[in-house]
Amino acid sequence: MDVKYINPFINATVMTIEMMLGSTPVRQAPYMKDNSIAQGDISGIIGFADRKLSGSVALSFPTSSVLKVYESMMGEKVSRVNTDVQDSVGELANIIAGTAKKEFDEIDVQFHISIPTVVVGNNHTITHKAGTPVVVVPFKMEGDIEFTLEISMKIEK
Repeated sequence: MDVKYINPFINATVMTIEMMLGSTPVRQAPYMKDNSIAQGDISGIIGFADRKLSGSVALSFPTSSVLKVYESMMGEKVSRVNTDVQDSVGELANIIAGTAKKEFDEIDVQFHISIPTVVVGNNHTITHKAGTPVVVVPFKMEGDIEFTLEISMKIEK
């Protein structure tokens, strides 16, 4: 997978987290995913497609991290993942996909994005399009916040 198609999602993730949380996430070494188990306990997944490009992106958080993210975003402390926390993860995924879409527009690659889906649970699965590679980009932030970004896409030539 060409980095020119991965970088818009990485850039969008950094920009979104900086804007929403006022903190800069630090990208860790990316790797190829070889299973469908999520890296976190809650994931926001959004699909994208057009004639030449299709795929999905997932933002996944461990419970301890997503509760801190929610508190930072909303100014409200919660002790468990509830529907408001789930909605915030879906909204983050939506903002990231929309921001990446703008960067793709600049290189003349257009696509439509779907409504986000949020999945909750220990060891839940994220199923991307079959036969499509999945790149995982881990991030770390101050306050022991960790999350991962999964990017899967197929480009038709």
